Amino acid sequence: MRRCPRCGHPTRADRMVKGFGRECATQMGLVGRTVDIEHDGPDLFDVLDEMMDDACDGADRPADR
Repeated sequence: MRRCPRCGHPTRADRMVKGFGRECATQMGLVGRTVDIEHDGPDLFDVLDEMMDDACDGADRPADR
């Protein structure tokens, strides 16, 4: 057990993140999190595939003719 330098609570050494206790590390932004937003429908990669089929080749610009 080691003490967290931020809050002073004893924490198991294998649970410490960069020398801080788990809760302090989360509050300091040392622990990354992902939020599940329950997104339905196409994502960016699906839209990107559609956009590549309609790429601009210059033929649709009347000023460039």
